[in-house]
Amino acid sequence: MPSNRLIRRSARLLRDSATRANLRAELLPRLPFVIALVVSAVALVAAIEHRPKADAAVTVVEELPSGPPTPTYTDDAEFYEEEVELEILEYGFSRITDESGEEWTLVAVIVRNPHDGELIPGGLSIQSKTERGYPLVLDQMYIGSIPPRSTAAVGYVSTVEMQEIPLEDLSLASAEPSILYPEEAWEADVDSMTIPMNPLPQFTLAGTEPLASPDGYRVHFVSRAPEVTDVQISVLFRDGEGRLIGGLPVDSDPFGYDAGESAFRTLPAGESDQHFDLLEQWIPEEADLDRIEVGPSRY
Repeated sequence: MPSNRLIRRSARLLRDSATRANLRAELLPRLPFVIALVVSAVALVAAIEHRPKADAAVTVVEELPSGPPTPTYTDDAEFYEEEVELEILEYGFSRITDESGEEWTLVAVIVRNPHDGELIPGGLSIQSKTERGYPLVLDQMYIGSIPPRSTAAVGYVSTVEMQEIPLEDLSLASAEPSILYPEEAWEADVDSMTIPMNPLPQFTLAGTEPLASPDGYRVHFVSRAPEVTDVQISVLFRDGEGRLIGGLPVDSDPFGYDAGESAFRTLPAGESDQHFDLLEQWIPEEADLDRIEVGPSRY
């Protein structure tokens, strides 16, 4: 019989795949693409039926310098998409053991979008190395869209059994290109473009207080949002020297197959006081509570 961890992992992978497929499908032009395909087919048939004779004159054309990416057309606007590298600022790992005795690997990553357009990050792979030094992909995580010139901080609980691998042998790398949609893409109000352009809020830790029951802490933080916005909230841990050592979504059950969904919160515009509860068993032993961070991201 498959373990609970395997069931959770399979469910999360299916959810992640469906989310990414739906997001990318919404961004793709629909009817114009079909029209362009039909026009291309007609042009190809015409070219085959009217091939020039063997002795037809040949015209030499100079190669033109490459220009900007080819525009993709929608019903109401045109926009450019471009493949870019995701800027990974920092990442870290740690392990915790829950009340049932099961061990989990926590991942934290801070990424930045330095561009003037909305960024759709590609998947991030959690890797180790084989005895010969080749990368060995253990798990894959995804981050939601990042607004222009914004930084996102994400905590993730891996459901993969990797306890035998030392934490210092783990690394995080981009598994696929990220897609950039410049600001020109959003000048028109196009219904099929559903990625929010509003900036991520800024969070400031306000303090912690012990919980009466169960063992843990209530973490208070201040949110500053330019407008009403939906975000996923993560808590990131650092050790006494300030090194990032993992994180998790602020969730009532961060180890469930749907972990992260209840960490999705609607925040009001302006400054607001927020809080969440952090159980003792979720905190890595090396963590310094005075250095914990609360990070926003899209889901």
